[in-house]
Amino acid sequence: MPEDHLLQEQITKLNQIGIALSSEINLEKLLELIVFEARGFTGGDAGSLYILEEDTLYFRVSQNDTLNQRPGPSSGFKPYPLPVSRESIAGYVAITGEPLNIENVYDLPTSVPYKFNPDFDLRNDYVTKSMLVVPMRDREGEVLGVLQVINAKDKKGVVVGFPKSVEDLVMSLASQAAVAIRNAKLIADIKALFEALIRYSASAIDARSPHTAGHSRRVAAYSKAIALAIHDQTTGPFAGVFFAPEQLEELSYAAWLHDIGKIGVPENILDKNNRLTGEAMESIVNRFELIKAIHLNRMYREGASVEDSNPKASASEGKDDSLNDPRSEEIRKLEGQLEEELSLIQKTNRSSILSDEDLSALQNIASKTYEDLSGDTIPYLSQKELEYLSVRKGNLTAEEYKRIQTHVELTYNIVKNIPFTRSLKGVPLFSASHHELLDGSGYPKGLKGDEIPLQSRILAVVDIFDALTAADRPYRRAMPPEKAGGILQEEANAGRLDTDIVNLFLDKKLYEI
Repeated sequence: MPEDHLLQEQITKLNQIGIALSSEINLEKLLELIVFEARGFTGGDAGSLYILEEDTLYFRVSQNDTLNQRPGPSSGFKPYPLPVSRESIAGYVAITGEPLNIENVYDLPTSVPYKFNPDFDLRNDYVTKSMLVVPMRDREGEVLGVLQVINAKDKKGVVVGFPKSVEDLVMSLASQAAVAIRNAKLIADIKALFEALIRYSASAIDARSPHTAGHSRRVAAYSKAIALAIHDQTTGPFAGVFFAPEQLEELSYAAWLHDIGKIGVPENILDKNNRLTGEAMESIVNRFELIKAIHLNRMYREGASVEDSNPKASASEGKDDSLNDPRSEEIRKLEGQLEEELSLIQKTNRSSILSDEDLSALQNIASKTYEDLSGDTIPYLSQKELEYLSVRKGNLTAEEYKRIQTHVELTYNIVKNIPFTRSLKGVPLFSASHHELLDGSGYPKGLKGDEIPLQSRILAVVDIFDALTAADRPYRRAMPPEKAGGILQEEANAGRLDTDIVNLFLDKKLYEI
């Protein structure tokens, strides 16, 4: 009856262990848990685990209570790949799929093919005696690894052999462990594939412009650095603020995906180098050549008409009086004025700041007209051209800037349709709120203060910093970190960026990652 009760307790414990194993998806934690539970189940002082990959066993876990209780560091186990061979105990079990219950590894029969390697014992002054070594088979019968439990102890702490009665139970545990490992690996593979797709997609969006290449990767790295620094704060505004591994993962995904909506923004706006396109500028240059030709033609025609009606002019035929011809001065004046006006247009097209004086001059140029070959009256500059050239700062018109701003809404609409797990549910909101500012002047929703999640406030800071310090743009040079930091401080002092995040980022020089 007592044996039946003990068996029932062991089965109950085995079921509990199975539930625990099935709920853990982190492979490293799972492997540690398997060895821990196997030792607790059998009373083992130590335990280890190998994972089988192709024809090699890779050592993954080692636990030893005796060594852990000793003061000072131990030399520990030096893991190395173990070729699958019948000559090692673990290799023999992996090949045959049969368990080994060894009472004393130093007293193996000469008839067995396997041998015990005493290196670990010699380095650590430890004595391995009894071992229970079992294969970890999944439901298809495939061996995924080998589980070893070492030195069973009785109630007095004396090392004894593992009772035969636990072999089947440990085999059952190993089978459950194999299924859990298979599932954890599958989940890890899916996760790795998912992360690769996210990173590839974000990198592809960044690569549309040579000026934003690597932007999402850097934003993700800066964001993680800030989150980890916040996590480590024990005093100040971030004391008590912690980022669990799932939250760090959530922030990382949001950082990688924050600009994914730019896929919906036309490249001619996204990567606009100048105020006007090359084709538009070429059209203006050709137009000014035409204007000059039309004016010169008119001057010459008018001059010829005067000469025909002036006998003295005819009498002086054959002499070069061009230097005294009043038209020469008028021509030089016309050519000089057209060159000056075209030069101003070209300079404005390339610049990022437009002064009041240059704006007034552009408006004056646009007010001028000429008569083309068809007799139509045409302005020197069209209203659209003047609109593009009249941008006071940068090279985007108000309409183009609004088009750029739509990328965050597009980001949200794309990201919200990704089937994230519950622990990653904040990714759409965080990624689509990185342009929100604390004073409500951001977009798309004009959120204020605490309405903006901490994760989005982190992204806002690093997004601006990277935009300022990244590779040279056509309209400005890349800034050194110190100057960019000054701009972040100005934005924080103005109430637009989170002062605590900016100070942490700059004081700890987290940008030096």
